[in-house]
Amino acid sequence: MNKKVLMPFMALLASFAVAPLVAAPAVKIPYTADVSLEITDPGESWIMGGILQVRGLIAVGTFDSADLGISGATMWKKLDYTLNTITGKGTMHGIFVLTVDGVGTFEGSFRDKITDSTHLAGTVVGQGTGAFEGVKTMGIWYGDIIDGTIENVLEAQLLFPKG
Repeated sequence: MNKKVLMPFMALLASFAVAPLVAAPAVKIPYTADVSLEITDPGESWIMGGILQVRGLIAVGTFDSADLGISGATMWKKLDYTLNTITGKGTMHGIFVLTVDGVGTFEGSFRDKITDSTHLAGTVVGQGTGAFEGVKTMGIWYGDIIDGTIENVLEAQLLFPKG
């Protein structure tokens, strides 16, 4: 190989070896969504010493976000909660799967506080699959549990770590 061609090529390789890699900053897209869920399986429950324990409750419904242009996506949640029947305070945690048909899913977990038997607020974090591979979502949601329905408002952001 000609030295005139080899020397610039070697210099270019050396610059990549010693220069720090500059990563593109993460892109964040804020959004809000309405989540409406019906309890499809009440799970197991019991009361001991004034504390209601519920394990394995399943709720399924819809996820709508005008910000993301998503309407009628399916949200599935499996949750456990503990509620003091006297104070109405408790905690809830579980997992969720958000499915956008033909596109992908977000799978993750959430933690909520129940403030007065029916009101809840907490955090959510999820990881994308399919077309959402590598994308994360995280945020807060708040809402109410009324007559077997869970109504939440989600304020979150999509995180594209690779920019």
